[in-house]
Amino acid sequence: MADLKETIEILIEKMKKYRSLYERNEMATRGQIIEPILKGLGWNIENPEEIQPNVSFEEGVPDYSLLKNDKNILFIEAKKLAIDIEQKGVIRQLAKYCFGEGMKYGVLTNGAIWLLFRAFQEGTTIAERIIWKTDIENDEVTATIRRLNTISRENITDIDNLIKKLQILDEIWHSLLDEPKDLIKGFIPVFEILIKEGYPQYEFDQTEIEDFIKERVKELISPTEESIIETISGVESTENVVFNPRKMKIGSDTYEIRNSYDILVNTAEWLIKKAKLRKENCPIVSGHKRNLVNIQPKHRYEDNFRAPKRLSNGLYIETHYSTTSCITNARKLLERCGYSKNILELKN
Repeated sequence: MADLKETIEILIEKMKKYRSLYERNEMATRGQIIEPILKGLGWNIENPEEIQPNVSFEEGVPDYSLLKNDKNILFIEAKKLAIDIEQKGVIRQLAKYCFGEGMKYGVLTNGAIWLLFRAFQEGTTIAERIIWKTDIENDEVTATIRRLNTISRENITDIDNLIKKLQILDEIWHSLLDEPKDLIKGFIPVFEILIKEGYPQYEFDQTEIEDFIKERVKELISPTEESIIETISGVESTENVVFNPRKMKIGSDTYEIRNSYDILVNTAEWLIKKAKLRKENCPIVSGHKRNLVNIQPKHRYEDNFRAPKRLSNGLYIETHYSTTSCITNARKLLERCGYSKNILELKN
């Protein structure tokens, strides 16, 4: 998938340069972002035996139908870059197409965000049927390729097996995070060997090495990015996330929520009212490359905010996040300003 890696790197630069075009023009997003990725996954866009755009089915007209051995095998619904594809209505639309044709999986994308979901599974919500999500602009390219690879032309007929393999890796990783002692024990002999080979003149007590590793593992486990942990098997959260909140409460103040970003904006405005969110606090970061609140709508390396909102005191807040990430970042913002994250409550 070396070609796909190169393609993704080119497309990231293209989205930075022409973002306003892709945010308002779905056809440009499809032709210049989505279709190159499909080509990188081995699909021949010009071959109707592999891809058929805008074919009418009983339940509607998906943007792309992928075929193999003369059989429709996957529907893809494409949106312009500005659309939040994690909205229930957007997912429900494609789920309807898939279910009507007996298709097990569907893909949603706005070019930057790609999401694979299971069309139907008894006893689950739409959010619980999300198998994986990848953000080609912000995720590690190897992680993006690993997920996208499940829908490549070569692998599409083995998709169930590939999904299970991803789940296994994710489960093992999270089990190590749940039991960090095992992780620390595994690192200690590696450190001892490397020290002995590279720095034989220095002597370390095992406790020195162990304490150092404990600190680093703690940093590894503590969330530093803008998103909560979203696993292959679905979206998990220890915060009892309400996926479609209609109201939020901070302290004694209650706010109506119309869009996911209202969670962030209302939280920021509440902190401004309390004189806790000021210019001298900025930038407030949400990840190693990204700012959440800043004096200018800029991230750390001068990249523009993707969906900036100007606050009442002139600061800017980035709002280009999924609902779950808006909730997580709102709670981080409260903690950064000296409040408990638990004072934010969400209700349907």
